[in-house]
Amino acid sequence: MSTLYRDYRPQNFQDILGQKHIKITLQNEISTNHLAQAFLFCGPRAVGKTTMARVLAKSVNCLNRKEGEYEPCGKCTNCIGITSGKHLDIIEIDAASNTGVDNVRENIISFSRLAPSSAKYKVFIIDEVHMLSTSAFNALLKIIEEPPKYVMFILATTEVHKVPYTIISRCERYDFRRIGISDIVSKLELIAKHEKKEVEPEVLEGIARRSGGHLRDAESLLGQIFSLGKNKISLKEAELLMPHYNNNEVITLLSHLANKDAAKALEMINSLADAGVSIKNFIAETVFMLRKMAISKISPQLSDNLGLNLGDSLEIKINELSSNLKLNQILYYIKRLLLALSEKNQLILQLPLELAAIEICSQDFLTDSSLAKPRVNISSKPNPEKVISKPSITVAKLDDKKEETNLKTVSGSGQVKSDINLSCEQINEKWPEFLIKIKKYNHSLSFVLQNCEPRELKSGTLHLVFKYKFHQDRVNDMSIKKLIESTLSEVFGGRVMLEAKLNKNIEPEESENTNMEEDSVSELVEEKDQEDINKTTKPNESLMNNLLTAFGGEVIN
Repeated sequence: MSTLYRDYRPQNFQDILGQKHIKITLQNEISTNHLAQAFLFCGPRAVGKTTMARVLAKSVNCLNRKEGEYEPCGKCTNCIGITSGKHLDIIEIDAASNTGVDNVRENIISFSRLAPSSAKYKVFIIDEVHMLSTSAFNALLKIIEEPPKYVMFILATTEVHKVPYTIISRCERYDFRRIGISDIVSKLELIAKHEKKEVEPEVLEGIARRSGGHLRDAESLLGQIFSLGKNKISLKEAELLMPHYNNNEVITLLSHLANKDAAKALEMINSLADAGVSIKNFIAETVFMLRKMAISKISPQLSDNLGLNLGDSLEIKINELSSNLKLNQILYYIKRLLLALSEKNQLILQLPLELAAIEICSQDFLTDSSLAKPRVNISSKPNPEKVISKPSITVAKLDDKKEETNLKTVSGSGQVKSDINLSCEQINEKWPEFLIKIKKYNHSLSFVLQNCEPRELKSGTLHLVFKYKFHQDRVNDMSIKKLIESTLSEVFGGRVMLEAKLNKNIEPEESENTNMEEDSVSELVEEKDQEDINKTTKPNESLMNNLLTAFGGEVIN
């Protein structure tokens, strides 16, 4: 019985799809006549391991191959015998059916002692080698370690972790990868041309995507579609045998989300649900496409190596959409849709996706360095009595006097800006309030910040100068820095970034200025809560007491 994957199996290196890193190495070994005697081909199913083994066996035994060449001629008696599977010196063994040690002794060890009849090498191709028993591996080990010069072993497996390291260490290992979508489409086009069938490109791309990078699966599905008995096959006819892919719908939904058009997104989601589309599968397809977009933004070459190419017609649409999205947006979309995929809801099946769409459309994406930030809430004035358990960014309107300064925190749409400019005097006015708030989150950190010199705030960046490097390192710690920046943003009413500098020549004033600062701190604490007075810095505390409070310890006389 004829099947497409048998009829169109590659017979030389040039016809093998993908696996360029393996082909180049093997071709160089053959052309220079520096061949190993044991090879280990490992990787997913249906990516060409057995085909590569047969081509390698054919090439090393080709009678017409000249020195410096690597391709078999395909016409000599050896090439014809290997192609038909009747050559006596090429022995293919299915390890899944011959797992015992007796089979290894009879089929491999005993035959390896006999010189090849007509070929240069007696080649043993052992498929699914990981299925051998421990005793069979032990018996195989010795012959692989010191084989006769005319013997070559090619081991193939889909589960290399089950192969003993003693076997792996004695083989040249080659890791096969899944085949790219574009390569599979090219092969399917060639088959359709030879079979005199006209197939729409969307059908071939759909087959390639469904195969998941496994060529044999794609060829088998193409054979099923050919069985429809028509010379011209459209996408509508092909969907009788393969499931419909909602790629165009996915791109349309992502466009609505990127434009923050929640109404159109909800309308489309409900249209899909009314049409009987599986919402779970639709979310999975959307996540798959977002993953491809995220990897492509990081490294387009990596996307191709992972076999994420989705075909020319779809790639054009994806690239147009990806150009309008930032990486942090794509990552947030993936995380939110994965949550929707994991939710179990039997009441309204499309509800998790609807909630995800609404939440995504309500987010503001500022920079690639941060994920989605919630829309800011504007209050009439700062509320020093509000105590929060975690630092968060809020925007407060300043009084008329402060609005005359260069502080521009909120635009008409409510989006935080980072072009804050404040003088040293304005910073010092707010500094005691900042120390109170930061002390609630980290007690010792407030002491470190008391011994720094804040400089003017320009373009949303506040420069703090420290005398000691360990203070600078403490503030530059990622978690500490985020805490300080969020508290600064809360106090100064806008997004503030921190930059810590070192200047060993500065002398923090420990007497008057420190006491004045501590007096201001105490006054603000009295306005907030009487209990906090006992926890904050008192005017008459000495520097030693501050150290003991911050880092713990006691004075030893």
